[in-house]
Amino acid sequence: MKPYSKLTLTISELGADGDGVAFVNANFPVYVFGTIPGDVVDVEVTEPHKSFARAKLNKIRKFSNLRVKPKCNLFDVCGGCQIQQMDYKAQLIFKNNKVKKNLDSVLLSGDYQMFDTLGCGNVYRFRNKALIPFAKNSDGKIVAGFFAKGSHEIVDCQDCMIGVEENRIIQKIVKEHLIDFNIEPYNEVLHQGVFRYLQIRKAFATNELMVSLIVNSDSIAGETELVNKLVTALPNIKDISILPNKENTNVIKGREFRSVFGNGFITDFIGKIKFKISPLSFYQVNPLQTKVLYSKALEFANLSGNETVFDLYCGVGTISLFLAKSAKKVFGVEIIPQAINDANENAEINGIKNTEFICGKAEEVIPQLIEKQHVTADVVVVDPPRKGCDKSLLETIVMMKPKTMVYVSCDSSTLARDVKILTDNGFELTKVQPVDMFPHSVHIETVAQLKLKM
Repeated sequence: MKPYSKLTLTISELGADGDGVAFVNANFPVYVFGTIPGDVVDVEVTEPHKSFARAKLNKIRKFSNLRVKPKCNLFDVCGGCQIQQMDYKAQLIFKNNKVKKNLDSVLLSGDYQMFDTLGCGNVYRFRNKALIPFAKNSDGKIVAGFFAKGSHEIVDCQDCMIGVEENRIIQKIVKEHLIDFNIEPYNEVLHQGVFRYLQIRKAFATNELMVSLIVNSDSIAGETELVNKLVTALPNIKDISILPNKENTNVIKGREFRSVFGNGFITDFIGKIKFKISPLSFYQVNPLQTKVLYSKALEFANLSGNETVFDLYCGVGTISLFLAKSAKKVFGVEIIPQAINDANENAEINGIKNTEFICGKAEEVIPQLIEKQHVTADVVVVDPPRKGCDKSLLETIVMMKPKTMVYVSCDSSTLARDVKILTDNGFELTKVQPVDMFPHSVHIETVAQLKLKM
């Protein structure tokens, strides 16, 4: 296949990244962004490869019956929502099939319960956090929004439909402030300029807002004026902070913050558990669906009140605190010191006394607990990053031999890889529940239950 070849294709399925896939000569896949199964499209080949090709959509000749009109008019250029043009019920089926396909590709037996994906009640305005980059375009005008698909070019977006409505107001005020005070947006190529990112968080349960200004300096001009503008427009703003980041790096946030208004935090609830959120805290971006996710993890743990539970990759203790009220004791292990500090504070806020949070690598911490405190785990819960569990940690879990393991995953391909290792070493996969946290994207959270073979 040659570059710039023009083809008419029928899209038959979605790829793992959300691009429509058509097959030429039965087995040669062509990937087309912005298309869904059932579309008949005119395309131009942009990236021919030996075993596949990518193509640009020129025209849709026939629309799929799964297609809906996206609410966002920047959908075709922004990389955030890959499948917003697809009916939501069809999105859930795609995500369910994605998880099952990944698992069945590595397992000898598909003898496990696979439940339908739990959908999100609100498919717009569900995201409680926005991280908005600022820059200057080729005309020298300040733009703010989101990165285009596969690039670092900013798409100027005043109102993202999956974010809260207050984001638009805050972004407009900050943008006007930069213009009024001649504050230069940061240029990541030249490592020049001041203003890097605007972070906005909203606590859905309390309606509290937090505004964080990530800057290539210790302060910005007109801080008092900016605070007055923001708080006058939105009185539910409870904290405004400066986050200095003067490093020449792609890491977005620095290590410290300085509150110029408020006490440095807002509070929110997931279910009945209260959380204190600082500008540097990790916190799930869809708190309403997080309750669904963690409730399912609690259900799969099947606790009676007498169990000792290990929550590995515990973060700020969100899952640990959910489990603690139904367990005898919960040990949370996390390598990031700030997360452990937040976890201890969250436990104290909620009056939960049967948790113990330990900073370190789980594969090093657990053997010490077993040796010194003679601790044995009845249930192990893991919620690793996208790359999945470290191999050494899986070896440690196999050594521990918990009766039940609950694996919370944000990437079903690495979930499948790790489940294969566990099932080859004495466990069996029993239940799988996908939970949609991110409508209109290809991302899917999954809760899997594994049992030790007796």
